[in-house]
Amino acid sequence: MDLRHRLLPRLTRLRSWLRTQEHSEYGLTLFYSVIIGLGAGLLGAFFHRLMWAFQYLFFHTSESGFSALPWSVLLLVPVLGGVLQALLAHFFPEVAARKGVVEVMKSLKQRDGLIEPRTTLFHFFAPALNIGTGGSVGPEGPAVQFGAGVASWMGQFFHVSPARMKVMVAAGAGAAISAMFNAPLGGVFFTLEIILLNDLKDVTFGVLIMASVVANVVSHTLTGQHQVFVIPAFQVPGAATLPWFLLLGVAGGLVSVGFSRWSGLLAKLVWGRLRAWPRWMFPPLAGLVLGLVAMRLPQVLGVGYHGINQLLAGEIPLLLALGLLALKVLLTALNIELGGFGGIIAPSLFIGAMLGGALGLVMVQLQIISNPVIFILAGMGTVLAGINGIPLTALLLLIEMTNNYDMTLPLMISVAASTLVIQLLVGDRSLYLYKLRKANLLDENDPAQELNERRADELLDKRRPLVPAASSLEEILPAFTEHDLKDLVAVDEQGRVVGMVNFADLRFIIGQERALSIIRTREVAEPTPRITPATSLGDLKEAFDKVGFDYLPVLDDEGRLLGIVCRTALNQSLNRVLRNRQLQRQQNRWVFK
Repeated sequence: MDLRHRLLPRLTRLRSWLRTQEHSEYGLTLFYSVIIGLGAGLLGAFFHRLMWAFQYLFFHTSESGFSALPWSVLLLVPVLGGVLQALLAHFFPEVAARKGVVEVMKSLKQRDGLIEPRTTLFHFFAPALNIGTGGSVGPEGPAVQFGAGVASWMGQFFHVSPARMKVMVAAGAGAAISAMFNAPLGGVFFTLEIILLNDLKDVTFGVLIMASVVANVVSHTLTGQHQVFVIPAFQVPGAATLPWFLLLGVAGGLVSVGFSRWSGLLAKLVWGRLRAWPRWMFPPLAGLVLGLVAMRLPQVLGVGYHGINQLLAGEIPLLLALGLLALKVLLTALNIELGGFGGIIAPSLFIGAMLGGALGLVMVQLQIISNPVIFILAGMGTVLAGINGIPLTALLLLIEMTNNYDMTLPLMISVAASTLVIQLLVGDRSLYLYKLRKANLLDENDPAQELNERRADELLDKRRPLVPAASSLEEILPAFTEHDLKDLVAVDEQGRVVGMVNFADLRFIIGQERALSIIRTREVAEPTPRITPATSLGDLKEAFDKVGFDYLPVLDDEGRLLGIVCRTALNQSLNRVLRNRQLQRQQNRWVFK
């Protein structure tokens, strides 16, 4: 008990010190980056182990041994995996629906980065089960989700502001990609291109880099250094060969568009014509289709890295490469849209490898090149960029995963061509943006800009939830119940506001009488942005984004409290602006019709 009495006040002071605006921004950035990287790296290493443990449990071998398994195992294990996933989705339907990279993007758009721990836990376990039973998906979607989830949990524990929470969640997503794919730069740029939608801020970039590096070091320490792909020696193509990479890029763009259209068609079918069907039927059905194909072509099972290595080693002929390409497109979308859990980066690499390999094998037969390796590698990056809408990330990720820089120029050409084709044929550059736009979460204009002419005094609430800054925490506890608020305003002897106290910061020491009597209110009070009656609602929104309070105090010229303005009142104003804008757009569309 004495140890608890000594530690709890210190932990409370640490939390308050970290939340104080007077301390160095760079110090806080370093602290949060390191703990996010540690958490993402540990989870990444454990996810690897869990994924392979499930694979050995059900198949008793790795991907390289699938071809030697009896047909009954290849057929039934994916069906069993579908049944188990259906059970998980049945018992945890709400959590099961929040899957993938898009869910992380939605949490940033809708909930300021708040992700429930049970969501993180579910989407850590379920995708590992899917991949371990042969699901034709990849580990990066779950990685983004559990990396963002652990960062969100840390942000909630330290009670950071909504703006800092968003940065931490984004950093956690990138750190997990770094840990899973041995690609720290790829993790950083994936976050910038997808999670943050190219919204780059200096402090954000620093957090992303540091968290990604720490996660990579932790993951390597626990899992060991290993090269995913075994790449034979190849000749760097000359200038005469480079136009063929334009053709590869065009083909990769068309394949990417086909994958997106096929995924959209399946989604419409499942949630349209087949909406009345029981949800539990779909994952086993996807497993059955996968198992039937795997009986003849076991390369379609799992993440597909062994199949890529077979292609690089020259063990897959032209027609088989084309067949595996088409089947992987069909089966990956089928698995995900019918309720399976997993990502699409690893399948994108497989599809791109088969596309590039097919073109390379044709060119070998035409005696234009001596081996197709460079086209296999370029195809991987091309389709990875096309399906996921991540051209910069694709370049960096593939170079880091293969540890080969000779393919940079050909890869840049094919990725650029693929991106151009997709932009010409499809409005959205990736499935992620398409799903965000479909959910009405991709509004290019900030509604707060339309509030700059309105003032904070329009939303002024006359309540005065004051407590003396010199009082002990024990003395101010009844005030939370009295005012029915989670936050209180601390004032000095002259009545000037010195900060705010949040009840969540006190939950660790409630019941510890000695700690409550020792700590003064001033020690845990967090400084707040200065809000006056003349503050615009646009500036007020920016102030709320920096803190985690439900309201902010409105001060006079001498720093004394005039009243409070609540976050809910501001959100209601923003919602009215959004509704008015939507109505105006509908009216404009009607006029132009």
